[in-house]
Amino acid sequence: MPEFCVLVFKSPRVRAIFVAIVFAMTVFMTQLAGTGYAAELQKIDTLFSSNASQVVLQVSESVRYQMHNLPGDSLQPNRCYVDLYSTNLTHTIPSWMAIEKANLTKIRIGVHATTLRVVLDLKGRNSCTISTSEDPFRLLLTVADQTGDKKEKSNFAQTELSKKLSLPSPPPLESVESPPTEVDSTFTDFTLTEPNQIKPWGWVQLFTAHDTKEHKVEDHRFSRLRSRLGADWETDLNSDYSLQLRGSVDIDHIYYQQSSADDDTDIDFAETYLRINSSNWDITLGRQRVRWGKSDQLSPIDSINPQDFRQFVTVDLEERAIPSWLLRTRWYGESTSFETIIQPWFESSEVDFFDSDWAFYRNFRKSITSDSQASEPLKEYARGIKVKEDKPNASAENMSAAVRFSWQTEQSDFSVSYNYGWETMPTINRFPIKNIDYSGDPSDNPLEDLTPADFTDERVEAEYKRQQTIGLEWETVIDPIGFRGEIAHKDHVAFISSDFTSERNAVTQLVSGIDYTSASEWYFNLQGSWYYIHDFSDKILYYDENTVSAFGEIRKPILRGNLELATKYNYIITDGSSYL
Repeated sequence: MPEFCVLVFKSPRVRAIFVAIVFAMTVFMTQLAGTGYAAELQKIDTLFSSNASQVVLQVSESVRYQMHNLPGDSLQPNRCYVDLYSTNLTHTIPSWMAIEKANLTKIRIGVHATTLRVVLDLKGRNSCTISTSEDPFRLLLTVADQTGDKKEKSNFAQTELSKKLSLPSPPPLESVESPPTEVDSTFTDFTLTEPNQIKPWGWVQLFTAHDTKEHKVEDHRFSRLRSRLGADWETDLNSDYSLQLRGSVDIDHIYYQQSSADDDTDIDFAETYLRINSSNWDITLGRQRVRWGKSDQLSPIDSINPQDFRQFVTVDLEERAIPSWLLRTRWYGESTSFETIIQPWFESSEVDFFDSDWAFYRNFRKSITSDSQASEPLKEYARGIKVKEDKPNASAENMSAAVRFSWQTEQSDFSVSYNYGWETMPTINRFPIKNIDYSGDPSDNPLEDLTPADFTDERVEAEYKRQQTIGLEWETVIDPIGFRGEIAHKDHVAFISSDFTSERNAVTQLVSGIDYTSASEWYFNLQGSWYYIHDFSDKILYYDENTVSAFGEIRKPILRGNLELATKYNYIITDGSSYL
């Protein structure tokens, strides 16, 4: 998926124009888009008779869908699948369910972009028909044999099964037609991952950014090239269990304008794991990305994985998370789920300490080395500042653990979670320049801050410390708008202070917002964040005691989902900064 440039606005007038344009575009496009819904698959019911099976998909709102039958061969059984567009999956439904009853063996669920696919593996010569009902919106997939004299028996069985759920009887097998909202039958959003077949995949992403207003000590240009290559394989162990393997490699090259910044090419494992699936539980071991929380760009609950902050939050939340080695279990009830995570050893977030706009110390060192008034010995001293990181060793006492309990009501989802882990950003215990009082403003002359300072031969001492996070998240739909949010409290978060060491304070953050997906697949999202630092000190740089911001995105898939046009925005109301 292509990425577009990030624009950093520093003029209040330009920021005001930008906010007005985004608001106008949102209103205008909503009117153009027509009526539609941001939906969620909330429940799957199954009913069986001697001649037919029915799978009932309960969706939060009416959605556009498409159903196909796939004939079997010597290796694969007959299958049918339905694609639900602009639909999410609630986390209380497993992605793999063994059935082995009547004429149905299993149900599999996969997600690609904004499309949810439900696949039924069938027995014998069975195939599927589809019908719908309203209030609530449900899709009824009927599995039956369409050969010979079995048609009439199957039609009778379908009618009887429908009565059990108070659903309208599906149309007779011989008169079934495709839904009028379907596109042509050759359309497919993604290929099915079939058992015993290796499915290779990959993507390449180019990102570039330019400042709209240049400053001598900042990066005016920034580029990043990323590629991910992987493969998936799945097999059935027996009628109740399946085995899934994924392996992938991430290739990443960042180019900074500052030659002193680290712009080497990194090659590392991305998601690489083994998963055993059952109908009501799954266990996954390996390098994984675990997504908790409901918000998109800023998620205080999403604390399992470290993150790549070399582009701060200008990268998608899913993509800036770094997969970690985890043991993950999930247990599913009818309307509840329980999840546990064990992380055997610590992994830190990816961050530059110096010489980039998003570095830990921003461009402080560059502001000295590029200053014509600074002496050469001072410049050499600044260039020679080193960092010593103290990371927890791999031992039982340094393991991390997290639990999450989720439950579902008729219209809403809720989750509570607790994570006993490590803060993946460093706490600075020592900085080699003493008695410094830095303002944090890159436009200030750093030599004035260094006038009373003492210079030592120490290194920057960075230590990683324990952190606990407790969170609550929620999601619901009030026709036709989706509402979701989360609130989290962290007992200790490290903040850089004016003497370039860290203060650790408790933090509470609330993120809540709305989203809307139209029938023509325009997606609009608007969220707000309140970030509160307990026991705030004026020495903390780059943050206020209360930080309030508004952010969101607008996107539209085109060319049958092969290309997506998107823009994201973030406006920090507290200090007036923004990016698009």
